[in-house]
Amino acid sequence: MKSFAAFVPVGLVRQLLDSEQKLVLGGHSRFLTIFFSDLEGFSTMSEEVPSQELLLRVSAYLGVVTHAVNMEHGTIDKFIGDGVMAFWGAPALLEDHAQRSCFAALRIREGMKELNAGWEAAGTRPLNVRIGIHSDAVLVGNIGSKERMSYTVMGDGVNIAARLEGINKEYGTGICISHAVFKEAGERLCVRPIDDVTVKGRRSKIPIYELVGAYGIGPEFEPDEATLRLCKLTRTAYNALVAEDYAMALSRYQEIEVEYPDDPVARAMATRLATIDPSRLVPLQMSR
Repeated sequence: MKSFAAFVPVGLVRQLLDSEQKLVLGGHSRFLTIFFSDLEGFSTMSEEVPSQELLLRVSAYLGVVTHAVNMEHGTIDKFIGDGVMAFWGAPALLEDHAQRSCFAALRIREGMKELNAGWEAAGTRPLNVRIGIHSDAVLVGNIGSKERMSYTVMGDGVNIAARLEGINKEYGTGICISHAVFKEAGERLCVRPIDDVTVKGRRSKIPIYELVGAYGIGPEFEPDEATLRLCKLTRTAYNALVAEDYAMALSRYQEIEVEYPDDPVARAMATRLATIDPSRLVPLQMSR
């Protein structure tokens, strides 16, 4: 059982047994939360770092992610190179699946801080993790063939979660969540709005947020006064953007840059607003 658990989560096996689901191909629709993580600049690092050292470092990062997901009762779906896909809310129902996924993301952020502190002390380059989280109705069940199947999730919501992970590159953020996640778990989260983005195949825009902290799970996750002020200022700038008062939005993002010169979101939004004709301003499209 211990050896088998290295390949298939024991928790998932137990949940499947308890639910008495038959091991046949098929699935059903369920509203749950999907999580993707990836390492920033991994391709470049893989060319510069010896393979054995790279393997050890990636394994340490994957260990942090796995531990955090397990702590919050999530399921690791698969490792995709340096990426991780996980989900909450199946096979066992979880009413707080969105909240738990966000807590796991913050635990990963704190765990990576410890890893990076040790690596930097040894003169080694740190690893930066990007995370995307989305809640949606997706197909969940046994997918594959009769010879080999996997208990997994698939659908448009999975693609959106993956794109949210990738969109962190555009704004310099670490944890990006959708409005659906914020709607489900917002009362326990500290977030700030980033932008409204378009998704291929969907007409409506999707508000996205940066997750910066949470309440009630530990002092290390509580936002400090500087973070709370940054969130407040960002909301003010974002409200001007939504109201299509682009001159005011630009001014407010520039004010944030003065007070928080290292803030990547304000820098990205100010650059975008300053270089694009307001009459032709369009939402950023999410793509991998």
